[in-house]
Amino acid sequence: MYMGSWRELLFLHLILVNIVSLTVSQPDFLNYTYISESGNYSPDSKYQTNLNTLLSNLSSSTDRYGFYNSSFGENPDKVYAIVLCRGDVELDTCRSCINDSTIKLPQLLPNNKGAIGWYDYCMLHYSNESINGIVATDPRYLMVNGRDALSMDDFKQAVRSLFDNLRSQAALGGARRKFATGNTPGPAFQPVYGLIQCTPDLSETDCKNCLQGATENIPQYFGEKIGGRILTPSCNLRYENYSFITEIPAAAPPAITEIPAAAPPATPGIAYLS
Repeated sequence: MYMGSWRELLFLHLILVNIVSLTVSQPDFLNYTYISESGNYSPDSKYQTNLNTLLSNLSSSTDRYGFYNSSFGENPDKVYAIVLCRGDVELDTCRSCINDSTIKLPQLLPNNKGAIGWYDYCMLHYSNESINGIVATDPRYLMVNGRDALSMDDFKQAVRSLFDNLRSQAALGGARRKFATGNTPGPAFQPVYGLIQCTPDLSETDCKNCLQGATENIPQYFGEKIGGRILTPSCNLRYENYSFITEIPAAAPPAITEIPAAAPPATPGIAYLS
């Protein structure tokens, strides 16, 4: 009797450990929504087959820059997708996040041709229309830190100055990563930390305009709060009075090839956070 109870308790403990591990490895979306203009698909349709095929390849296809866009199928059942990881996360974390999102989003929004979901570390966006290189600022999701700043005018100025600088840095990031982080002194000698990012398929101008629109809405959305986040399909930003940024993964140095000596060459040619 005693031995049986002990084994049952051990069995229950192992089940709980597995449940906790699953919960940790697969966090919830910050937010997710369908794209109403995209319409719906029928179960077991060609569109669903194309969607499942496309989603199954996104995680493994994403490189160390944390961005990948692709499409699969032929019209009218062609599916387009974009994945974007936060620029300061490692590749394995990025791919794990994408893998979770490609499993969960179709389950949460079945039969929707277009959908978008945001995790803390990644975004998944798919549609029946081309989304590559196209600025989309809706749908958007807002998160706000519920605490008030001590000196509002000084804090607003610090945030504005920080994002004015980061916006240009991100927009100039190139076709692989448009991402920038930094901090600036705030009121009472407390730094303000910021993160800003575009999908790198955008042009420099489109990225800058997307981020400009987001930063201009900070006073309206967040008022006197010390932190906030704006998430859109094409760009996102976050600021806080504490550091939430990890070190950006360093790129591997290029291989050096020794060239033997040769003859001279020819002349070349809203949610609240506590």
